[in-house]
Amino acid sequence: MLERLAQRNMRAMERKDLAAIMRGWAADGVLEVAGRSSVSGCYEGKPAIETFFRQLFDGIDTIRVTVRRVALANPVGFTYANTVFIEYELDETRQAGATMHGHCVGVFEYRRGKVVAMREWWFDPTVLDVMWGSGAALTAD
Repeated sequence: MLERLAQRNMRAMERKDLAAIMRGWAADGVLEVAGRSSVSGCYEGKPAIETFFRQLFDGIDTIRVTVRRVALANPVGFTYANTVFIEYELDETRQAGATMHGHCVGVFEYRRGKVVAMREWWFDPTVLDVMWGSGAALTAD
C-alpha cells in the first residue's frame, strides 16, 4: 500500500500535479532537500511545502522520474506508520532550456497514509547547483 502511494506521488511529480502531491502531505509535514542549491533546505508545514513545489514547477518544463528501487522499513508492518525508501533517477528540463539528470534517494515517512517527512539526497549534489544555482532556498511570495 505505501509503495503504491509513493509511486503515485512520483507520477504526480511528472504531471506537475500540485493538488495531487499536496493531498499526500500531512499538515505538519517536513520536506528536506540536501545541498546548497537554491532549492535545498528545510520546508516545514504544508503551506511551505506547497510553495516549494509551486515554485519548483514554475521553473520546470518537463520532469521524468524513473524509480529503481523501493523498500519499506517494516515490510510486514501494516500499521499506520512506516518509512519508504526510494532510489530514483530524475530528469528535468527547465523552461529556459537547461537539462538535468541525477540519481537520488528519497526517504518518505508516512503516518495514516500521509507524508509527514521527506528527505532527499542526491548522489551528486552539484547537479542541483548547475540546474538551480547555489544560494538561499526558495521562499514564499
